[in-house]
Amino acid sequence: MKKIYLFLMVCIFGCLAWSCSDDDDNDITISVSSLPTPAQQFISQFYPADKVARVTKDVKNSPLNSEYEVRFVSGQEVEFDAAGQWTDVDAPKGQTVPTGIVPAIDEYVGLNYDGKGINEISRDARGYEVELVDGTELLFDANGQFIGIDK
Repeated sequence: MKKIYLFLMVCIFGCLAWSCSDDDDNDITISVSSLPTPAQQFISQFYPADKVARVTKDVKNSPLNSEYEVRFVSGQEVEFDAAGQWTDVDAPKGQTVPTGIVPAIDEYVGLNYDGKGINEISRDARGYEVELVDGTELLFDANGQFIGIDK
């Protein structure tokens, strides 16, 4: 009976140690030219003067599920999906992301939150989540129409 308890304890601790392990083992550093074309175009359009500090590719279960993260010297970060479409654009605290990423959202924020720029914007199939420089979080649908404040 003691052997069974000992075996179960070893299994439990092994599972705990495995679940706490670092997931960055799948991250590889790549060059900007290795990014999908849409990601390269996004960088050229919205960060023409900012220098890329690091590009990582997170290979999930298959290359089709890969994700990319681009970090700029300025501290800005952009995440892309496997197709090269942006999923998250983040600026350092107190700074704003480039304007024009989603013009309808820029317009809404400019009209309703004067002087407060967008610090982070992320998107998924449901729409957009925006965090302003002051910490206010706004929700928009997939067309960029305001839904409400995220509480």
